[in-house]
Amino acid sequence: MQSTYDPQLIYDVFDRYGFAVLRIDQFDRGNYAKIRAELKYELLTTDHLLEITTKLKTLEKNENLDIHIVNIDMIHKTMRLNIATKGEENTATLPEIP
Repeated sequence: MQSTYDPQLIYDVFDRYGFAVLRIDQFDRGNYAKIRAELKYELLTTDHLLEITTKLKTLEKNENLDIHIVNIDMIHKTMRLNIATKGEENTATLPEIP
């Protein structure tokens, strides 16, 4: 992924890896976006966490992104992610979490 300017591209990329994106914020920065994605699990097991991690790691590598998991909310069955592109020109860093 070269930039985050096109929200439809973000929806499509995450869909390819099995994540339904519900909301995208701050995509207009071009090199960073906040994403809320749906989790399709009633209960989250360690096997599910491994599956999620594997998919996100593959997405991160194949799409040249940095991904930070901000929150997993099993009450609403969602997770919040921050993504940043790793382009030569785009050297965005994700905000530090205290």
